[in-house]
Amino acid sequence: MRKIVKLMSVVITLLIFIPFTQVNASSKTEDIIKMLEQDVKSFDGKLTYESNNIQIDWVYPNSNLTEVSFPYKGSVIEYNSGEIKTYEEAEKVTSHSIFFMYLIEATLKVNGYSDEQIESFFSSDESDFSYEKNGMEIKNIGEEKKFTSIDGLSTITVAPIQIRIDVAKANIGTSDTSTGAKTTTVSDVINYLQSDSEFTTTMYEGKKIYENEIIDNEDSLIIYHTYYWDDYYSLNFNCEDDIITYEDTAIETYGDAEIAQSHHFFAQQIISSALKLNGYTTEEINEYLSSSENSFDYEKNGIELKILGENKEYTSSDGRSKLYVFPISFKIDLNKANIDKNDSKTIYKVLEGDNQTVGIGKKLSFRFNIEFLKFKETGKVYIDGELVDPSKYVLKEGSTIITFNDEFVKTLSAKEHIVKVVVDDGEVETKFTLINNPQTGDNIMFYVSMFVLSVIGLVSTGLYTSKKINE
Repeated sequence: MRKIVKLMSVVITLLIFIPFTQVNASSKTEDIIKMLEQDVKSFDGKLTYESNNIQIDWVYPNSNLTEVSFPYKGSVIEYNSGEIKTYEEAEKVTSHSIFFMYLIEATLKVNGYSDEQIESFFSSDESDFSYEKNGMEIKNIGEEKKFTSIDGLSTITVAPIQIRIDVAKANIGTSDTSTGAKTTTVSDVINYLQSDSEFTTTMYEGKKIYENEIIDNEDSLIIYHTYYWDDYYSLNFNCEDDIITYEDTAIETYGDAEIAQSHHFFAQQIISSALKLNGYTTEEINEYLSSSENSFDYEKNGIELKILGENKEYTSSDGRSKLYVFPISFKIDLNKANIDKNDSKTIYKVLEGDNQTVGIGKKLSFRFNIEFLKFKETGKVYIDGELVDPSKYVLKEGSTIITFNDEFVKTLSAKEHIVKVVVDDGEVETKFTLINNPQTGDNIMFYVSMFVLSVIGLVSTGLYTSKKINE
């Protein structure tokens, strides 16, 4: 029994002096997922990763702008559609009809009529848009016809129209207006609509649906109508053993082309993130991706982008948008992704601090065999591919010593990082690992507990020994 108690006390006592290290091991895949999550969030999207599948559900905002123009002279606004020949022209006539009703309502309000009076006028079967009587006119000047969109999915039935309103005389046949001696002008109507929030912006569930801008163009009143909507896409990349792959299936419709184009966009994001993880700077990556001479050679770069078919044109259902897309296959090995620059730049050396492990809040310093003056004139420092502002580190001579500020180090995650120093004729790269300081926070409680246990163990041993001696 004595031996067991002594052994426990020795083991517990030793635990106090054995430093504990928190391991923050993470694969390249996990690092890529974290980086992509930030990109996806910027598009109001969500990323999920399970069963070797990266799924990105994201929203692509779209908008459509329509211009509606009403010529005017003096106080009279008018519009004549003329003959309607196409679906697009039929859409314009419909838009003019809708916004003419806005102009009527705004004019009547400026002329002193209440919402109840205006609503009663519009809803009454006996209401008449007589230009002589009401100063307002909307009438058909031709036969009603049906027009079909290019894709055959939408139809509009409309007749050519003539629209006219004298804003100074517009009335609904009642005598209780309050305009007094003031004569309403087109500018008054424009100003009223510009200040009417219900006209300028329409919101639904916190999102902007419609937006209207009305301007005075001297001889015409112009309304710019913007309709907003969101396209929702679900994208999938296969990921196994730090290798991510994707291949386009048949692209037959405009919708297929949008999904393919979205995959192509995020394939580039994956390439960019992988190269950052592997120590390349943002400038190097952008230059590589934008260069017409770059190669996506899987054997050489660990990156593959293959074109599987010809570049084709796809038209949206309303005929207004076109996409040119070719099918691709994509493959990247996160561990091998690199930029083959084939240059003769000097690879400098790390003299002190190579592959070091430090606690957050501790000194993080490196010494490189780079001429001090050369670094002062042309040097840049990158961590995980992001340029570090010179205010974040202290520079000393001998050859070149870089010591990062404690406050800056505290902003970095507890994991492995890549630091890269670049000068005009070369570069040097090394890694460092940050760990949570074991002497802070909850760890203190752990060591206090261990100390208490060891004291108890030692006291127990002493009592047991004393008892035996007394016996």
